[in-house]
Amino acid sequence: MPTRRIFLKAAVPAMLSILLPALPTQARGPSVVEEKGKIVLVEANGKRRSLTSSGQDSQPSLSPDGRAVVFVRNASGKKVESATGEVEANEVWWVDTSGGKPRRLVASTASDDPKASLGALEAPQFSPDGKTVFLLSAAWVTSGAVHKVDVATGKEQFVSPGNTLEVIPRGEHHGKLIVQLHKYFLGGGSYDWFWLLEPDGKPVGPIGDDVSRFRELYFPEPASP
Repeated sequence: MPTRRIFLKAAVPAMLSILLPALPTQARGPSVVEEKGKIVLVEANGKRRSLTSSGQDSQPSLSPDGRAVVFVRNASGKKVESATGEVEANEVWWVDTSGGKPRRLVASTASDDPKASLGALEAPQFSPDGKTVFLLSAAWVTSGAVHKVDVATGKEQFVSPGNTLEVIPRGEHHGKLIVQLHKYFLGGGSYDWFWLLEPDGKPVGPIGDDVSRFRELYFPEPASP
C-alpha cells in the first residue's frame, strides 16, 4: 500500500501535463550582462548587442524602463586615498540602450571626510523612475557609504553609511532602500542588520539580519505582460 501511494503521488503531475494544455510562458524582457569588460544588452528575442567597448566595464544595471544602463568602469590600476587606505579609483557610467556614446556620471574622489570621499565604487542601481542612481563607496573602516547621483545633472550626494545596497523596484515600499548598517550595542559589541531607508537616508525601520521574510511580504511579482 505505501508503494502504491508513492506511485500515485508521482504520477499525478505527469497525468496533469497530458490532460491540461500548455500554459504560455511569461515574456522575457531585455537584460544586461558583462562580457570580457564590455556591457552587452540581451534583447527579449535573444539578440545580443554591445553597448560599450572599453574592456574595463562591469556590474551593469538596467533602468526600469529598459532605456538606459549604469555600470562601473575600472580605472586601470589607479588608486585614491580613503579612510580605509588606498582603494580603486573607478567610475560609474551611464549609456542609452538605443546606442550613443556612454557618459561618466561620477568618478572617485579623495577627501578627509568619509562622507565626501568616493572610491571602490560598486552596485550602481536606478531608482524606479530612472532619474537617480544609487551606489556604494568605500568610506569608514567598519562601513562603506551609500551615495546617489542625479542622472540629468550629475550632482552627487551622500545618503547613508552602508555595507550593502538594494533599491526596491516595486510594491508598497518601491523607491526605498535596503541597506545593511553596522551598529553598536549600548553595552558593547556590534551587529549588522538590514534597515529600510528612505531615498534620502532617513531610517524607516529595522528589517533584521535576514531580508527573506520582508521580501515575501512586500515584494510582489512583476505583472505579466
